[in-house]
Amino acid sequence: MTSAALPKKPLNMKFTGLSLAAAVMVAAMLACLFLMFATGLHAKEAGEMTFSGIDFLIGRLEGKSGGALNPMLLASVVCACLAVVFSLVWHEKSFPKILTSLGALALLLFFWFDLVYSAKNEFALEAGSVRMAPGYFIACAALFIALALNAADAILLAQRQRAAQLAAIYQNEALPENYRVRSLPEILARDMRRHWPVYLLILPTIIYYLVWCYGPMYGIIIAFNDYSPKRGILGSNWVGLRWLRDFMRGPFAYRTIRNTLMINFYNLVIGFPLPIILALMLNEMRSVKYKRVVQTITYMPYFVSLIVVCGIILDFSSTDGLFGELQRLIGLEPVNLLGEARFFRTVYISSELWQRLGWDSIIFLSALSTIDQELYEAATIDGASKMKQVWHVTLPGILPTIAILLILRMGAMMTIGYEKIILLYNGLNYETSDVVSSYVYRKGILDADFSFSTAVNLFNSIINFTLVILANRISARMTETSLW
Repeated sequence: MTSAALPKKPLNMKFTGLSLAAAVMVAAMLACLFLMFATGLHAKEAGEMTFSGIDFLIGRLEGKSGGALNPMLLASVVCACLAVVFSLVWHEKSFPKILTSLGALALLLFFWFDLVYSAKNEFALEAGSVRMAPGYFIACAALFIALALNAADAILLAQRQRAAQLAAIYQNEALPENYRVRSLPEILARDMRRHWPVYLLILPTIIYYLVWCYGPMYGIIIAFNDYSPKRGILGSNWVGLRWLRDFMRGPFAYRTIRNTLMINFYNLVIGFPLPIILALMLNEMRSVKYKRVVQTITYMPYFVSLIVVCGIILDFSSTDGLFGELQRLIGLEPVNLLGEARFFRTVYISSELWQRLGWDSIIFLSALSTIDQELYEAATIDGASKMKQVWHVTLPGILPTIAILLILRMGAMMTIGYEKIILLYNGLNYETSDVVSSYVYRKGILDADFSFSTAVNLFNSIINFTLVILANRISARMTETSLW
């Protein structure tokens, strides 16, 4: 059959119409940026000042934020543009449209919160004088309508897909005459009646996460106020994004973010593939005794206390330590490796590999044990060498495990445990050793600046969460393996 003879798929105008309407409403929100967004009294001069959304967006303001892009409004505009693209190009995918529309609305509302509580410090406006103008409320209404349209779009799409599934099921002539497909609530109720001991068994775990993981998230509020233990979390003065702005404008932001990314990048490039290689080598060993000896030797450093490991590193890295003596043996002047910033990353990554190489290979060895041995026999019969068997049988067999661990590793690109850092760093190597977590430790614990440290850590967590989402989506498309 030629392409001209293929039947054309009918276009669902109702569904497309909702997507188009949502895109129009988001575009209306973008157009509202040219309208009056807010008014307020000048902090130093008498008189009222008016600002459009573009003024806030490009920093056509006074105060500390003058000449700088507004992060909340910029992020809202980016989400709105993505919502337009998803509504017009990928209108059959509901989740991206709803997520970007919701994100644009939430960020726009947060812009109001930040503007009110940062008016004097950031925008040179009198505190308490800020009033949002009609343009702002029209933009919020447009985004809310777009979100409602996208949600209705998703509901209609789900109903049509479910109707098509039911129609396909009922066309089966082998079904009993009075057969009826149960709804999701009916399925859940029946499953809970049948397997109530299992649900009861998982209940303590759910309570644990609710109390100890989700409950403490209430404390994130102090990232947006000037927290005082005497006044409490809700009683402290609100300051908007002041602490995050202070961090980004401060002298330590670039250095700590750069060092965090550099150490994690080297650890990812070097420390992620080496356990895989070690697992592959151990898997090919034929001597069981030698294999166990190698495993024991490589596993042992993981169980050594971190304090002991750092003490060993400090002693070995000094001019009178092991590495200093080795330098003397080859005719070099001994150098304190932790006394110079250029050697810190090498020492840190090397010690991480020594301590975690064997332990990280365990999960890959477990994955290798699940590969069907008949695949190797078939490859041998076909004349495949050992390297070809590894490339075409072994690696594809453990690819899902590699993908999952890589996603989790990507989600920790902005996270380094501060314990080892603060045990190894000193004033001579701050330039390459100071990371975000150690900076948060100094500000939060040593300086008792709880709000500032919470804001920086929240910024860190948002980036990690975003990286996990992106890595998961990329892995799902490339390897068909993902966390969810």
